Amino acid sequence: MIRRAVAGDLERLEQLWLYTVVTSHPSLPRTYWRGRLDEFRRSYLGAENCLVFYESRRGTADGFVVVGRGQVLEFLCITPAVAGRGGGSELMRAAKVGRAQLEATLLQENLGGRYFLQQHGFVEAERKPSATAAQAEIVMRYSAGREAAA
Repeated sequence: MIRRAVAGDLERLEQLWLYTVVTSHPSLPRTYWRGRLDEFRRSYLGAENCLVFYESRRGTADGFVVVGRGQVLEFLCITPAVAGRGGGSELMRAAKVGRAQLEATLLQENLGGRYFLQQHGFVEAERKPSATAAQAEIVMRYSAGREAAA
């Protein structure tokens, strides 16, 4: 199920985010990502929309999606305990509601993230060097019009 994030979710979402970025980027040390926790918090707090996916009756976050200003898909993370059961796809569908387009930027080595985005109608739009990660950043874009034509 999907619900809007609440202030009490922040610590759990930080944990999910940190686990996801560390495991998706083997070339970057955990300290690299820990140093970006403040960026995560700013994105979360300034987000246009933050939705939580949960399976249990308690409503504890099993995943989340953050859509920032400018139709930017900032993060989509799912816990390994529920991965592969449709929670990420449910979050993506919810993130697309009312939006004609979305843009996501991810690092080149994040193959799982790139594949997931492609499955949901995103296409690679550009590559640019990352200022801090010593690899390319890939900008991927989703357009509802392109998806409807397919």
